[in-house]
Amino acid sequence: MRLIRLLLICVSLLVVLINGPAIEAGAGLVGNKFLFVVHVAGLYAKAPDQNLEMPVQGVTKSQVADTWHVPREGDRLHEGQDIFAKRGTPVLSATDGYIFRIGENKLGGQTVSVIGAGGRIYYYAHLDSYAPNMAAGDHVTTQTVLGYVGNTGNAAGAPTHLHFGVYAREGALNPLPLLTDRPEEKNTATAPKIERAKKQR
Repeated sequence: MRLIRLLLICVSLLVVLINGPAIEAGAGLVGNKFLFVVHVAGLYAKAPDQNLEMPVQGVTKSQVADTWHVPREGDRLHEGQDIFAKRGTPVLSATDGYIFRIGENKLGGQTVSVIGAGGRIYYYAHLDSYAPNMAAGDHVTTQTVLGYVGNTGNAAGAPTHLHFGVYAREGALNPLPLLTDRPEEKNTATAPKIERAKKQR
């Protein structure tokens, strides 16, 4: 009996040694998810942003044609604003927050969702590509590049643009009244300070 117990302990230690990196990575993922939940809880406690910075570099609010609730295929209304720009133009976060989701879907193509103050979700769609080394849970500021303007998803073949949506608990909001010009667009002598998403600590 003692020999069997000793043998089981040795096998258990061997399994832990062999799978150590996987166990450590799993513990890191659990820790990161916990931190993300803590950060999101902190965001819910804050008042939602009343002003959002223009998410497309080089575009001013006056250049955006209001596309809110324009009828779309399938008896739906457009829940956002289309901001037109050349393919590859940087798309920056309109607010501080955390990356909630990165992924592809039929309508939006390549998309990024950021959760901000008040628990609002900011949705960036039709991206041509994502910023490098970005992951769900990363912290972003208004200087963080999320991706680049394109026409993926149901915008294939259409002029390149960003679909920008804002979602609150009560549903979709029109982003246009919330948008403000970026300081660097008002003063072209100021070069924009662009940064990458920051990994959680």
